Amino acid sequence: MGSIAGIVGSLLVGGIVASATIVGVVSAQTEPSGKSPANVNQPVIQYGTNG
Repeated sequence: MGSIAGIVGSLLVGGIVASATIVGVVSAQTEPSGKSPANVNQPVIQYGTNG
């Protein structure tokens, strides 16, 4: 019985971690353009600079 409880517990914790990760990635990718690091309409490409 202990191993079954361990499996169920690890599945539950893994599901929570995966859900939190997916929610974080999706929300970071769908934020308004003011908070987003990139702009599709006006890409900035700086060749030969370190900044």
